[in-house]
Amino acid sequence: MKQDLLIELLTEELPPKALGKLSDAFSNGVHDALVKLGLAAQDAKVHAYATPRRLAVTVADVVSQAADVQKREKILPVKVGLDAEGNASASLVKKLTAMGFADKTVADLEIDNETFFITYTQKGAVLHEVLEKLLTDVAAKLPIPKVMTYQIHAGTTAEQDVSFVRPVKRVLALFGADVLPLTVFGVPADRVTDG
Repeated sequence: MKQDLLIELLTEELPPKALGKLSDAFSNGVHDALVKLGLAAQDAKVHAYATPRRLAVTVADVVSQAADVQKREKILPVKVGLDAEGNASASLVKKLTAMGFADKTVADLEIDNETFFITYTQKGAVLHEVLEKLLTDVAAKLPIPKVMTYQIHAGTTAEQDVSFVRPVKRVLALFGADVLPLTVFGVPADRVTDG
């Protein structure tokens, strides 16, 4: 099911000279990341919004879960992957474990041009599971002239350091009419905005 995605960061006063660049980088970063994850089309309609106290973006026709993808990855050369008896070498076991395939054996692998390959189905990204990291990654790449670090109350007695161009006061994250369950810059998402 495709719906529009709206993300809005309400902040303290943003630097006016950097506002246009921040807005463009934020909207393009969100769209590009969604496309890379298979959650939005390359030609999706994207609208950037910015005021002195907000950065926002809408992306049309975003899916809640990307399609599963068949992947084929190179593992190791066969001569490195097998020991003298023809069993999996320590290098092969270590490589498979590092790739998340600890349960696979030599019989599960393909040999092509004297190299082991593995074919598997990668589950498609789920929007509400990846959006928090996506927004954090996009924010880290914004052309911020001077990053501000501030502390927020993390729900316990501990304080949490947050870095962004200005302190984030509110986050709006809507997928259609549904609020997405995420916390960005220590602020939980909601459907409320300021006029």
